[in-house]
Amino acid sequence: MNNKIVKKLLSVMLAASMAAGLMACGGAGNDPQAGESAEESPESAGTENEAESEAQENGEETGETSANAGGDDFSILEGKTIAFMTSQAKYFEAYQTMADAIEADYGCTVEFQVIPDDEYTSMTNLKLSTGEVPDVFEQNFPSQNVTINVYDYCEDLSNEPWISRLINPELLKDMRDGKIYALPKESSSGYQAVYYNKQLLAECGVENPNPQTYQEFLDILKAVKDNSDATPFLQTNADNWTTQIFMTGGIAVALGDNAAATYEKLLNNEISWSEIPEAEAILQKYIDLYEAGYVNDDNLSIGYDDAAAIMAEGKAALYLTIEQWAADFEDNYDVELGSFAIPHNDTPSLPTGNYVQGLFVPSSGSQVEEAKAFLQVWSMPKYQNIYYESNPGFPAFNDVDGGAVTPCVQDLVDNYISTGQYAYEINGQLADANGCFNDLWNLYVEAAAGTKNASEVWESFQPIYTDYMEQQGYEAFQ
Repeated sequence: MNNKIVKKLLSVMLAASMAAGLMACGGAGNDPQAGESAEESPESAGTENEAESEAQENGEETGETSANAGGDDFSILEGKTIAFMTSQAKYFEAYQTMADAIEADYGCTVEFQVIPDDEYTSMTNLKLSTGEVPDVFEQNFPSQNVTINVYDYCEDLSNEPWISRLINPELLKDMRDGKIYALPKESSSGYQAVYYNKQLLAECGVENPNPQTYQEFLDILKAVKDNSDATPFLQTNADNWTTQIFMTGGIAVALGDNAAATYEKLLNNEISWSEIPEAEAILQKYIDLYEAGYVNDDNLSIGYDDAAAIMAEGKAALYLTIEQWAADFEDNYDVELGSFAIPHNDTPSLPTGNYVQGLFVPSSGSQVEEAKAFLQVWSMPKYQNIYYESNPGFPAFNDVDGGAVTPCVQDLVDNYISTGQYAYEINGQLADANGCFNDLWNLYVEAAAGTKNASEVWESFQPIYTDYMEQQGYEAFQ
């Protein structure tokens, strides 16, 4: 693990997020730990974006011209159908609205293939390995680049016209070869925070919680348990990617300054997962929440898509998840949410991702050039603005209006990102091992079900990890 690379990614990501913030879509301050600064000042970026937005209001053609500066001929799309594969959690209704607008303008139909979340990674790898691929598919990157082997299976998009419009290009570059393999949806993502029903917590005697220690977090859960019939801490373990959020963020926060050295030792096969005390301690804290009666009894049978209604109806008080959930919640329910980061290891630090969601073009596809043209169109402000109108957030492109971010997400940016109180989750830092992490997430679910203790989880995962790294050809595991 190269510390200079990590620091560079970190500084550029935060400076770029601040630029996005000046567009009224949330932002981030310069990281005091990074030691390097972004090439473009946030102030100048914000001014340029405001000018772009004003120009777009005065004429729809401005955004399209900006995105099509290279003079591409999009007639290649006329009469074509683009197969677009994504997962349930990544698909949004706005995608269809964008597709309808693109069809009206370019005569190109988009056929969405929406795969269940728990099948998506395996389905993607199967399609890539057999060559039976969609024209484009969506996946996190660059954290999943190794897992899906973009080097053999996906097109290098580093020289596409939309690259010049990116807010945060450094974050997108592959750690191995520096190439960009996907068109990003956002400039930053993955804020792993607790979102809470403000009215419900107030009724339990908790106003504007801001826990600074882990015990203070537990005190909030106890107040809910003692003063209401609601579940204090909602868990949606039918989707194991939600189960792992507590650990992928918590372990990173607990490791603190030792994180980079620990990751390097793991990748060099110098230590086992069982030899990381922070990993066992965080997992034990997670198990303790179940034993204390703070988690819903039906946690194994409900998923991410069920959480919003449960929270809105006051059946649960707190939910640990990502920021997109909060934005979706605000669109559908008239219930005010608050947010805070769990102070793992008595440290008020927000776990976040060093990845974004992106659209890849498989090299074995039958319409590679058409797919690239489609991505160029998809990136245009006219269509990107459709997405962000209903899903405010952090756009990937400097000429796209991200809208007004929901207040509880903006609070996270102001309280944690802008102040440098954050840590990158372990999934992104150990991207080379991502291909076996789904097995780890399943082990976490077993721990939640009470069939494995913390030690047994790490003892069970170690041979899985070792075997995977060996199969991938990593020298330290041969």
